[in-house]
Amino acid sequence: ITYIVDEIDQSLHPALLYKLIQKIMADTETKGQLIFTTHDSNLLDLNIFRQDEIWFAEKDKMKGSTQLYSLNEYKPRYDLDIRKGYLKGRFGAIPFLANLDELNWHDHGA
Repeated sequence: ITYIVDEIDQSLHPALLYKLIQKIMADTETKGQLIFTTHDSNLLDLNIFRQDEIWFAEKDKMKGSTQLYSLNEYKPRYDLDIRKGYLKGRFGAIPFLANLDELNWHDHGA
């Protein structure tokens, strides 16, 4: 059995999600897998997942296509804080951030 869940973190508390993932991974009787997308960078943890189980999606803004690649391609050290490295852009897959001035936001005295 394969379960595919888009944005699994959308309706679950982070602690509950963490426990759910732990339970699924510890279940040796069920033959299957869970594939999910998430924006929760707290799950980028080598104490939870192996390097080959963490994948990133990189959007090509020119082509409109999306490339998928594994953390395993970077061969990070076992003690590296993956979450911190990801948030610093070390593994790519960071959003394209437009210039906020172009959004036409007005400063209302704030």
